[in-house]
Amino acid sequence: ITVIVALRWLNFSESYKILVFNPSFSQSINNYLGNMADTLVEAGHDVTSVIPIVNPALRDGSHKSKKIYVESTEEVKKITAGMNFDDADFFDYNDFDPISAIPFGAGFCHWFNAQCKGVLDEPGLVERLKKEKYDVMLLESFDACGIALSHIIKPKSLITSCGSVPMGAQGGEIGLEPALTYNPNALSPNVDVHSIWSRFWNFYSDIIFKLTWQSSRTEITSLFRERYGDKFPSIAEISSHAAFALINSEPLIDYATPMLSRVVLIGGIGAKAPQKLDKDLDRLFTLRNKTILISLGSIVTSHTLPKAVKESIVTTVSRFPDVTFIWKYERPEDAFAKAALSSTPNLRILSWTPQNDLLADERLTAFITHGGMASTQETALRGKPGLYIPFFADQWRNAGMMERNGAGKVISKHDLFDSTKLSAAVKELIENDSYRQSALRIAAMIKNKPFSAKDQLVKTVEFAAQFGPSPALRPTIFDMNWIEFYNVDLIVIALVAIITICVTSLFAASTVVRRFVRLIKIK
Repeated sequence: ITVIVALRWLNFSESYKILVFNPSFSQSINNYLGNMADTLVEAGHDVTSVIPIVNPALRDGSHKSKKIYVESTEEVKKITAGMNFDDADFFDYNDFDPISAIPFGAGFCHWFNAQCKGVLDEPGLVERLKKEKYDVMLLESFDACGIALSHIIKPKSLITSCGSVPMGAQGGEIGLEPALTYNPNALSPNVDVHSIWSRFWNFYSDIIFKLTWQSSRTEITSLFRERYGDKFPSIAEISSHAAFALINSEPLIDYATPMLSRVVLIGGIGAKAPQKLDKDLDRLFTLRNKTILISLGSIVTSHTLPKAVKESIVTTVSRFPDVTFIWKYERPEDAFAKAALSSTPNLRILSWTPQNDLLADERLTAFITHGGMASTQETALRGKPGLYIPFFADQWRNAGMMERNGAGKVISKHDLFDSTKLSAAVKELIENDSYRQSALRIAAMIKNKPFSAKDQLVKTVEFAAQFGPSPALRPTIFDMNWIEFYNVDLIVIALVAIITICVTSLFAASTVVRRFVRLIKIK
């Protein structure tokens, strides 16, 4: 009995109260935070997920935590009703064009920012969260609402996270410098450090990206200052005091950059353990020696692609009769899908695919993907070569880092219109064995690295819950102005000193020369 009581007391003493703020505006972020919540529940902690509903069509990412839903506000419902990704032209959209990108970013941010009002207006919610006295509040910092909310409910520790590479203001808010001379920003697939044009383009695209998403911060700061007074701190100030920052980055495939002690890399945390395939899916792998999966994510849906692109994909599939292609096509009942199936024996169309489970099957040959962070991480974890076709945002960088590691090939989204180019890329991917070998090597390294992403997550959260934020981990960059940080004052002093020395030297030399000339004249 004594042993049982002791074990129960030990379990209780190590169980912490954790709040996960998980607004449902992105399925990949839902899954990312949801899997972290479930992992912490499995570790024995009391986890509550607050889920402000922005897009009701999305699935919950967590299956084990307690949940508090905040229904969509009327404004959010109106915005959601007016959003139609089916009609969006992702081929015309240009991340690098400020005229189109900045208004798009502002509109997208306002969509989920508008739900923040619903969180504050939800009867009794804020007070209830304050009374719970959470040990840790965990959130994804792309949405600034949770950061501001943490200042009101005051958990013992705030842990911010990035579901992808730090984008927009995310990096600066945790003290990370972008290192743009050699580290590609979210919109850049790579940087040629020896090319002035490549480095300029990286700086330019970083500025555009920050301008595109800055409204997320200013809008939330204004909202909370309206509610709680003009002295309410900025999002950057609140973030600077976070105990830790988690980043969904796998160092074995990502670009090597300077890192802070309070930044913890948990690449692949969003990938769940693969499940056994059902009989129908398993049978698809027996049809031919090679099988390729095609999936372009949840935003760029295959059934909404231009007809010319869909025809190009079908033409490409028909050129590889010895390969089975599984295509995630959201409306298999439409006329195009039916015609494609009847004319292309090696094509299989599914409205939904268990992507992670398919990637984990050793019989899958390759993956044709948009290069979202979740898909990229799963591809790396499962050791599959990929053909990456980025459409927007961080997909460019994700694709570039996989190509850099030899585990994939990148083509332009506009190459989808050209079946010859697409076919050539597929042919290279499946016939050049170096892609497969590199992918398998990466998967083996990730599997055998000293600390798994789950271990890193659990230990970091438990440490923050036990001790709170450490002042030693907060960079002093947050207490510096731009003059101090860039040593502008030292540079000015040095320039003044150099100019003074030069002027004095010239004056002295001139004086000596004049006196020497006078002496010559006298003689």
